[in-house]
Amino acid sequence: MNKKYLVYLFLTSILLLSACGMSDETGEESADENVDSASASEETEEATEDSELVLYGNDFIEVIGPKFEEESGISVEGVHFGGGEALAQIEAEQGNPNWDIIFMDGHGSIRNLADRGFLHTDFEPENISNVKDEYEELIPEDNAYFPIGMHAAGVIAYNTDILTEEEVPKTWEEFYEYDGPIGHADPAVAAPAYPLVSGIFNEWGIEEGKEIYTERFEKGINIYPKNGPLTTGLINGEIHLAALQEHNAYEAILDDEPVDLIWPEEGAPGSLRVVAINKESDNIEEAEQFVEFLMDAETQEFLTSIDSDAASFFTPMAEGVEVREGRPENPEMMLPEAEWAAEYEEEIKTWFADQNVQ
Repeated sequence: MNKKYLVYLFLTSILLLSACGMSDETGEESADENVDSASASEETEEATEDSELVLYGNDFIEVIGPKFEEESGISVEGVHFGGGEALAQIEAEQGNPNWDIIFMDGHGSIRNLADRGFLHTDFEPENISNVKDEYEELIPEDNAYFPIGMHAAGVIAYNTDILTEEEVPKTWEEFYEYDGPIGHADPAVAAPAYPLVSGIFNEWGIEEGKEIYTERFEKGINIYPKNGPLTTGLINGEIHLAALQEHNAYEAILDDEPVDLIWPEEGAPGSLRVVAINKESDNIEEAEQFVEFLMDAETQEFLTSIDSDAASFFTPMAEGVEVREGRPENPEMMLPEAEWAAEYEEEIKTWFADQNVQ
């Protein structure tokens, strides 16, 4: 091999090694940049996730989040549940809760969460004075939750193809004694159904309530998972009467279905819709803003004005807000104290479930 060729190989090797070295350094710098970029992206995503409120609830979930985001710039992920489903989900998430706010019917169930240490307490909204004087007593001393509206967990709804108004029971006692098929929603599943049953039990007493329901179970009562299927059963004549949430009754009436309703003489079991904050939330300040937003008169006026949603039939808690047209201004409600409803929730639901499977 000649000397010139050896020199050529030597110089070529040096150039190749240098090039590889430069390539490695460039690759390392590029990799470092990619890592930094990925880290920054992850931090941004985490920051975005942290600033997003997760709202659990059973009514208005699809509209209230976007409305709040429009006014505050804070995004809300709304998750729609039935009442029992929301409570079960909160129980399942105890070790790693995903929710920030709960907005649903049933102050007794929410009081139960507060008593067990789930909820952020002692927060006083700046607009707490917006609550009408007659409803101030519904705000608990620890401010664990705040009332936004109240509606009937059950009115006496009837199929107009089967019964005339004169034939329809006018009291709850007459309803449960009716000689024909009746029904209502399951208190373990539907958000307003526990307020319905607890309102009846509170009015009559636990033991008498059990006696009346025992007699009715023996006679026959259709229990539906939620008020939607209950309404369908009433419309198609499967049952003649229903202890039906007023939203569903008004929706059927507006849809020209063969349904009408009676406000019982002694009152309708009330369902208080409240809002509460998870004490483990990473977004307490934003959640408090959401609570104040819901307590605002303009927000409640917005909710009562949604013609496309029968959930807008309710009694707003904010001063100066009127009920939706077509509903009584201030119907008589049977509303147990939150502490009573919380104390007897497990007993009533368990007893009711036992009767239902027999």
